[in-house]
Amino acid sequence: MKAVVFKGKKFAEGKEKELKKKVSYLKKGGNNLKLVSILVGENKTSKLFLSLKKKAATRVGIEHEIKRFSKDISFKDVYSFIKSVNKNNKVNGIMIQLPLPKTFSTKRRDKLLNVISREKDVDGMREDSKFLTPTVKSVLYILEEAGKQLPVKNGLKVCVVGAKGFVGKRIFFTLKDMGYETKGIDIDTKDLKKDTLNTDILISSTGKFGLIKKNMVKKGAIVIDVGAPKGDVAKGVEKKASYISKVPGGVGPVTIVSLLENIVESV
Repeated sequence: MKAVVFKGKKFAEGKEKELKKKVSYLKKGGNNLKLVSILVGENKTSKLFLSLKKKAATRVGIEHEIKRFSKDISFKDVYSFIKSVNKNNKVNGIMIQLPLPKTFSTKRRDKLLNVISREKDVDGMREDSKFLTPTVKSVLYILEEAGKQLPVKNGLKVCVVGAKGFVGKRIFFTLKDMGYETKGIDIDTKDLKKDTLNTDILISSTGKFGLIKKNMVKKGAIVIDVGAPKGDVAKGVEKKASYISKVPGGVGPVTIVSLLENIVESV
């Protein structure tokens, strides 16, 4: 048995074509879309992600401004900048590229995320955001694609590894709210294998490279790797799963196009 591998890049390319048409139509009506991304510090992975987002935005016709701050910037200055962009009618979306430097506490990070206008929170990070986070949207798209190729039944058990984390928590609660029988566990869960072996849909978002091994996966399970930057799922899992989204090339490209989709939906 060998899993069907989800091709994130191909899927994203299809979505980009749809978005390009929508953006072109909006521009004809006088709506020029713009995203402002905030980067604090010199995190290499963050810079790479923003570069990919900017390229994708350019391809579909969305302006993407990256506002760079040094790691020593004060909380007050970033906060003030966000408030000023909130008032700019030419900006449709604002996002902060995470993680922030260690000088920003969790409390201050959350304050910055929640000062972004609800209408412009296209990254879905506010507690009351009107948008789904792009990563959550990506997981839903992948499950939808799996359903097209596999006889996915109702009542499937879902396990989210990394449910205490920022991203994992969002995935866990979204799927639970949708009616999935969902269990959330983390790296510090006593017996990870016991839970992962007993699930039909396994989603991992811990960021711990190679955490999910072949012997931890139920035969025929759907496996979605949301680990960044290298991936949580080890080689060999595709021989046990029925459907798998790997890192790289799985969730990543779909997350970017989902962000752009939110910007279009903000109009």
